[in-house]
Amino acid sequence: MEIKGIDSNLKLMDITKQIQDKEAVETVNFSDFLRNAIGDVNQLQNQADESNTLLAAGKVDNISKVMIDSEKAAIALELTVQVRNKIMDAYNEIMRMQM
Repeated sequence: MEIKGIDSNLKLMDITKQIQDKEAVETVNFSDFLRNAIGDVNQLQNQADESNTLLAAGKVDNISKVMIDSEKAAIALELTVQVRNKIMDAYNEIMRMQM
């Protein structure tokens, strides 16, 4: 018969505590998550528009920042459109299921 030391029991208790902490993390509704994500995309679009306006007015010396802001906004919008398409595909697939 093998006797386990206190260290192994403490490690097991620590792992159990970590698992419980991960389970206790606050859950977010899908609609809230989606609303926040769309808000972030909107913020990136507004930031890109503001950078472009400042560039057109000649108030920006760093053109690379303007380009980076524009690309971030474009990529975020493209991702949002792709997620929307996947959600619509899943919805249509569920609607086609027979009960």
